[in-house]
Amino acid sequence: MKNNVVALVMAFLSTCLFAQQKSIDNPECGLNGIPGTITKIELNDSNTVLHFHIKVKPGIWISVPKKSFIQDVNNGEKLFVTKAEGIEIGVKHTMDESGEVTYALYFPKLDESVKQIDFGEANEGGNWFVYNIILQEDENANSLPKELIGNWFLADGSNRWDFAFQRENALVDAAVWNYKSVTQKGKKYTILLEREGQLKTIYAKKSKNGHVAFGSSSKALNTYSLSKSVNPEYSFVNNKAFETVTFGTDSTTYAGAIKGYTEKLGQKTAMVHVNNLFKGDQESYLIKINEDGSFKVKFPLTHPQTVYVPMFSGTYTVFLEPNTETFHYVNGKNSLFMGDNARVNTDLEALKDIRLSLDIDVRKKIGTLSPEAYKIICNGLYDAATKKLSDSQRQHSLSKKAVQIKNIELELEHYNQLLGYGMYRRSLQYQNKKAKKEEDKMPFEEFEVSNDYYGFLPKTIADNTLLTLSNNYYFFTNRLIYSDLFRSGSMSSLDLSKVEIAEFFQELDIELSVEELNMVEFSKTIETPEILAKVRAYREIYGEIEQGFFKNYKEHFKDMGDFLKALDNPNEPFIVKAASYLKTKDIEITQDEAAMVSALRTLKTPEEREEERLFNEQFANELKLFREKYSANSSDIFRERSMRITEEKLQDYFETKQSFLQDVVQMQAFYRNFEDYKVFSDKTLNRIQKGIHTPFIKTYLARLNEQTKQAIAVNKTKGGYTVHNVERTEGDELFDAMLEKFKGKVVYVDFWATWCGPCKSGIKRVAPLKEMMKDEDVVFLYITNPSSPEGTWKNAIANIKGEHYRVSNDEWNYLKQKFNIRGIPHYTLVDKKGAIVKSKMRPRSNETLRRILKEELEK
Repeated sequence: MKNNVVALVMAFLSTCLFAQQKSIDNPECGLNGIPGTITKIELNDSNTVLHFHIKVKPGIWISVPKKSFIQDVNNGEKLFVTKAEGIEIGVKHTMDESGEVTYALYFPKLDESVKQIDFGEANEGGNWFVYNIILQEDENANSLPKELIGNWFLADGSNRWDFAFQRENALVDAAVWNYKSVTQKGKKYTILLEREGQLKTIYAKKSKNGHVAFGSSSKALNTYSLSKSVNPEYSFVNNKAFETVTFGTDSTTYAGAIKGYTEKLGQKTAMVHVNNLFKGDQESYLIKINEDGSFKVKFPLTHPQTVYVPMFSGTYTVFLEPNTETFHYVNGKNSLFMGDNARVNTDLEALKDIRLSLDIDVRKKIGTLSPEAYKIICNGLYDAATKKLSDSQRQHSLSKKAVQIKNIELELEHYNQLLGYGMYRRSLQYQNKKAKKEEDKMPFEEFEVSNDYYGFLPKTIADNTLLTLSNNYYFFTNRLIYSDLFRSGSMSSLDLSKVEIAEFFQELDIELSVEELNMVEFSKTIETPEILAKVRAYREIYGEIEQGFFKNYKEHFKDMGDFLKALDNPNEPFIVKAASYLKTKDIEITQDEAAMVSALRTLKTPEEREEERLFNEQFANELKLFREKYSANSSDIFRERSMRITEEKLQDYFETKQSFLQDVVQMQAFYRNFEDYKVFSDKTLNRIQKGIHTPFIKTYLARLNEQTKQAIAVNKTKGGYTVHNVERTEGDELFDAMLEKFKGKVVYVDFWATWCGPCKSGIKRVAPLKEMMKDEDVVFLYITNPSSPEGTWKNAIANIKGEHYRVSNDEWNYLKQKFNIRGIPHYTLVDKKGAIVKSKMRPRSNETLRRILKEELEK
């Protein structure tokens, strides 16, 4: 009897201890917004401990905010972190080469009745979260047996993902289904699903080793596993790489579901970004998320390529093709795919960690790295990445398309890194120039980059359309034309003769009067080939110094009037006169500026300057009209001229006068016209098309030209870009509501954020203009989103005169779609009637912007 009592006491104590100390491995959770997983939860009588495994890009830093918390999903009480193991709270932790870290966070004890918790960060700027972490099974949950829950992969070596049975719903045949009933008879199950009035039956049978056989017929079941199998010998059906790429104006459908999506996230939208290489532009499309986490969006796609999908849980890269429907299951930072393109996306997902990434230290040392040393580093990264890809190909069964696309991605990343050498060095020079202290400057040495450096670019890439399968081609064309070998360089009106300007006028269908044409003809006497050669040689050496001179001393120029009148030599260049004036005021110019002034003094002979003065007097009226036309069309002329120079350089390097690459670069330049709501006449369009050799690009240019004409016509009508039949609560009428109070005024809209350096620079640049126009009917409207922390934003706007809005993520997404916002700052112009004049304006000088605003005020 005594022994029985002891046994009962021991059993009771053991049960109590077990209740007080509970450990849950790999707990099931809902929406996961951390770059990793919660691997274990410990529940005891004093603490709740969450164990994390985080995996991010090596070299970046993460931190645990001081107000990281957990809370019962059924109440709002937050339990904040008390200590950490493996990482310090509130301290930046830089990731090592593995990019992985494990740590544990301690929180206060939870009540034993708590069944689910959320993890989050309450600090401003903190944004990691995990919702609906299950601590105890809910007895009232649906009747789906636990052994059927999970993602099921075909166990024949293909690892095809066909079924996902989750607590809330099921994913079958690239769609989300609700459970209608689940019946069990021994090891057999019948699952009845319902979706939009349709029913679907799935039969299941438990097998050995945790495998389950599934099928739509009880007589035709296939074996599935919760884990993927490794079978390098597996042979795919129709396993062929792309042989060609077809371009067109079709659409694609991108659909999917988000695991554990919940409305408490406070966001019902996301975006998909498509890099349109023919426009040199990124297009954005709105994704509306349904209550069950499902979504579907259809949008134009010119050819098969990868696209970007930033969501609250991460940013995803998905490969899409025109006239197909791809189903993407977002499971935290991971992805699964059904439907079209499932195989290639599944394999690309498995290869996503193979990439080229320059170490931060390399970027910091770029000022002292020679071109050859930098190339060695880049080549080493590329060789290591391609070796990893080859190893993965040997060890796993990968589709040929996925391997092809990954190889292209790495190849283009390699080119982009090498082409970025000059860009990185210029960026460092700019940072050094901005540095307030000498010790803040990074070391910098001068190196000559010879044309031999660019030998890594094979001539064959000019016509290799297969490279467009990766969206890196979009970035490649940009890096290419702005690299030192191909960039057109700085240009000025001083570089062009009047004859050359007149030729541009002709190409742009700008008419010149007989008197202006006569002036152009006579200009040949003062702009001879010899004189132009001297001027261009001067500009090559002193162009940037000259620009800096005007910027550095412009505040003194307004006081020079009396000094200029007293000069004996009126033919001297303005800079020479300005330098003489500065000397009288004991203002010392730099050595480079002094050398520029000296060179300018002897640039032309006294006779040449006198001929120029007489010419200017004789044709004063014609020159005034000519310069006005030039000023109004200078951006188009510069664009045309820059395109010509780049085209000539591309022809020289690739040893061909026509190629797909050259057509793409031309098309991107022409698209800038459409962004400014300018269209080509039939005559000009025909001339341009003759210089394009890719049939699709010819027709695409004409299509965009016509679309721009239609957009201009729509902008003139009431409503402009208004989207119809959307509830106001979903944000579509948001912009109209914002503008309602400003009717009768011209509105300059600035989409920005507190963390955006160029945004803040632009705001500072426009500040004087706002002061100049403070008594006119012009409104400066600033719009940001929650990425600007509220406290920081409130402090910032105290020093920014104008009207301010901070919209929600959903409202921001609607605005992004409405104005095709690809990045910030983004500027929009609205007229006095509330119609959108320009949905995207480029940054302008205050003088130019004031002129544009004045023109709108006078309409």
